[in-house]
Amino acid sequence: MTRPGTAAAAALAAGALLAACGGADDPPDRRFGPGPVEPTRLVAFDGRGPLVGVADNRSETFDDPRFQATGVDRVRVVMPWDDVTSPGPRRKVQDHYLRQARRNGKEVLVSFYRSYREPRALPSAARFRSAVRRFRARHPWVRHFSVWTEPNSSVQPTSRSPERTAAYYRVLRDECAGGECVVTTGDFRLDGSRASSRWLERFTRAIGPGPHIWGLSSFEDVERRSTALTRAFLARTRGPVWVAETGAVYRNASFPRPDPARQRRQMAFLVTRYPAASRRIERMYVYHWRSTGPGESFDSGLLGANGSLRPAYWEFTRGIGRLTP
Repeated sequence: MTRPGTAAAAALAAGALLAACGGADDPPDRRFGPGPVEPTRLVAFDGRGPLVGVADNRSETFDDPRFQATGVDRVRVVMPWDDVTSPGPRRKVQDHYLRQARRNGKEVLVSFYRSYREPRALPSAARFRSAVRRFRARHPWVRHFSVWTEPNSSVQPTSRSPERTAAYYRVLRDECAGGECVVTTGDFRLDGSRASSRWLERFTRAIGPGPHIWGLSSFEDVERRSTALTRAFLARTRGPVWVAETGAVYRNASFPRPDPARQRRQMAFLVTRYPAASRRIERMYVYHWRSTGPGESFDSGLLGANGSLRPAYWEFTRGIGRLTP
């Protein structure tokens, strides 16, 4: 979730990760990526449930034997929209993550994110297009994109202009014309607020009739073990839905005391009941694999920072039929 202090914001800037990336920027990756990716689905839905992936920004996740044992081959990563435009440590981290994902045969969904250099900047559509072209030239094998992560969240500059966000969506659709890649509308954050409701109304009007693939961030429903906000979103949209960020909360600002039992119950709900809200839910990316430690204000890791397996891990692996040590 895109809140201050979360792994989504911190992992890309981690010093340890920078050290693993080497000295110079990686060269553009002009090779194409993995072939057909095997489906990972929830066993509770007899093969008719959504495809399951993991939302995680840490490239070392790919090297974890326990992650490899899950068989999950779809990952979603948050990347600042302008990191590709300038040589330096941020682009180095971006290159490294994508290189590791490709080497491990993962299909990557890239959700663009606010700039770290200019966190309140709302780029023009032309500037956004230029960054997209640079990204696709550098990583042509990446073929799945979300326009922006939680664009209606107040921490995102896109919250000020659904119309500008819609322009970014049209840019991405245009750049991916001819089936070159798949684009979702952005990972709308479910929070039940009037401001978000108005944002969605204006955005929907600005992008016009479909077909569209809608993106969603649904932590708020899963925390309550409810589908109410998701069903309200479904009633206002048409077309497939990719839940690009969801999961079970171990600790956050509202619940600062770690609660593994509560996290386990949320995960059990997520893998057995939440997708029953609608068959329109085609994909679900669970955030995130491993906690970065006690300094992380939002923690939904399936593993502790020391690598210990939390009860939610067992619910997740049981849910995808990969209950392994």
